[in-house]
Order: sequence, then C-alpha cells, then structure tokens
Amino acid sequence: MSPDSRKIIHELITGKLFPSPTDDRVYDYSFSPVNLMGKLYDPFVDKLWLKNGGKRPVWPGDAPFAVCLTHDVDVISVYDWKSNLRRIKHVLATRTQQNFKQNLILIFEAMENAIRGTLIHENDPFHQFEKWLEVEKEVSAHSTFFFTPENTINTHFSDCWYKYSDNLQFESQKITVGELMQEIDRRGWEIGLHPSWNASTDGDIMKAQKKQVEEVVGHSITSVRQHWLNFDNFKTPAVQVAAGFKYDSSIGFNDNIGFRRGTSYPHHLVDLETNQIFPMFEIPLIVQDGAMFHHRKGLRLNHDMGLKYIQNLANQVRETSGVFTLLWHPNTINQPHYWKAYKSSLKLLHDMGAWFGSVKEIGEWWHRENDIDLTEYFKQ
Repeated sequence: MSPDSRKIIHELITGKLFPSPTDDRVYDYSFSPVNLMGKLYDPFVDKLWLKNGGKRPVWPGDAPFAVCLTHDVDVISVYDWKSNLRRIKHVLATRTQQNFKQNLILIFEAMENAIRGTLIHENDPFHQFEKWLEVEKEVSAHSTFFFTPENTINTHFSDCWYKYSDNLQFESQKITVGELMQEIDRRGWEIGLHPSWNASTDGDIMKAQKKQVEEVVGHSITSVRQHWLNFDNFKTPAVQVAAGFKYDSSIGFNDNIGFRRGTSYPHHLVDLETNQIFPMFEIPLIVQDGAMFHHRKGLRLNHDMGLKYIQNLANQVRETSGVFTLLWHPNTINQPHYWKAYKSSLKLLHDMGAWFGSVKEIGEWWHRENDIDLTEYFKQ
C-alpha cells in the first residue's frame, strides 16, 4: 500500500476528513468521503486489513461476526402531563434556536398530549420497555440503553426533558425512570450516557452528566453515545476520555445507514491535534431505525425493504468478522413497522450465527481477544 493511500485511510478512520457539527446541524452521509467514493455500504477498510494479512477477528463460540444492540432513550412518556409541561418550558427556553412555526408546533403537540393523557386515561404507548428485554433475551442478547441526564446547563433545543423521578409502567408495576435504569442494569443489560448537545465539547458538562447516571445505577459507567450523533472529531474524543469513558458508539448516520469510516471494527479514537491515540474504543454505528423508516427523512423504507438492507450489510460484516451495530429507539415501539423490523432483524442475525453483545461487552471482548488496531496500523 502506498504511503498516500495509507495516509488517506488513516485520516478517514480518525475522522479528520469530516466537517465538525455546527450549532444546529450534524453533517450526514452526503458530506461523507465514503459516500463520494461509492463505498457507503462496503466495509472496505476491514477488507483491506484482511487482504494485507491482518488478523481476522474472533468472537465467542467461534461466531462469524458480532452484533451490538443499542437503544437511545430520548423520550419516556407521551401523555404524562408533568413531562409535557416540562417540554413546553424547554421549547420556550430555547425558542431563539428554532423558528417560530416549529416552536408553535411543539408547544401545541405537548398540550394535546397532556390533555389527552389527563382526560382519556389511555395506557402510555411508550411504557413497554420490558418488551425490548424479552425479545433480546430470546436470542441470548444484552443491549445498551443510553439514558440522558436529567439536569442540563447551557440548554440546546435538541436536549431531552425527562426526569429520573418521572413515573412509568414496567411489567404492570408503577416505577420511576431511575428505578427502571436500576432494574435494567440489575438484569445484566448495560446503562450508558446519552449526553446533551453541548456536552460534546465541554468536559465539565460531560463529567457532571456521567455522574448523574452513575449515582442512579450505583456504579461507574463506561459507554456513551452522543445525542443526535453530535460528535466533533476534533474535540469530543478528548472530552469523553477525560470523563472516564472507555467506549463510544456515535460514529454513524442519522439519514442513511452504512460504514461512516469504512469500517465495522472497533478502533481507538484519536486526538487530531496531536495524533495521540486515546485509550478509548469507537464501536461504529451501522444501522439506525429512523434513518431507514422515518417517513419524512432518510431512506423511508418499509419493513421488507429495510430487512433487505440489513441482510446486505450484515453479509458484508460477516465477510470480515466485524461488528454490526444497531440502534433502535424505545419510543418507536408504538410504530408497528419499526417494532416488527427489530424483531425480524434479531431473528435474521441470530440465524446467521452472530454473537450478540452490549457496547461494553463488545468493547471488552475486542480489547481482550482481538489484537487489532486499525488506527495504529494505518498511521505507519
């Protein structure tokens, strides 16, 4: 491989070739060098590693590849009046960050949900967290649930608004969000942090938000995914490392699926100013539910076509013995095609012989058993 080719790939997998987010925008696949190369659905860096004699990754039980299951918990309830009142206050507090029409839509939506929940007393359709645990248990899987902080400073309009004291139904019992986090953790699933927008570039905010989650679950946490995938390649890795995280899974797309950096392999994050390799792994995000199924953006697929895309990408990952990372938001469970697609995907991937793990489980196995570091290899 020529020095120029090695340099380009190193800049790709370290994120140097990507623009940084702005105050209201995360640059997506249309700005991706991989997309311009026509390689969006091809883990060509992993294939190049193997072609040049690199060690093939190994997985428990000699599985041909791994699947990492994740959930970003952005919303807890639809109808809770306290939560909707909090949402209205949030919109008003950040009103200068969005246009008047958008603010008005959000306020009226929150008012309608609060009134409906108060007058009609419907079961909240988002209160079905146990179903995610049940379907994952069927394939012997644990996933990572990324919860947001309940208190934020320097608020951004995209930040979430639920509190750990908010109530919900779980297995027909009334519990708080904090108790839900504790129960998910107790059963062997992983709890991670889903930080606010401005935490991506502010170390003090990131540390404080990590501490909020740790105080609830009663132990340190190691995994993080940035809200809206707001990841500044020049700043966020250092912020995450300083906060004590070991694994991130933010490198993916909001409006498409595929291999943002040309790889499905976990790899070290880098300080792009000094080229220092951080003691922290990126677990690349390959498929996000909204990028496939949202009716106003992304690919806008139906269930059957979405499953074909997943089959195609999973075949690519299996070919290189990589990691196929999925993100499904728990609040999509009331949308039948989202939920059906998740269950179908689990069955498909299980039938393909995959080993399933949370972000932490994948990261720990990779660090312990797979002596592969693409970041260091292409740096030479």
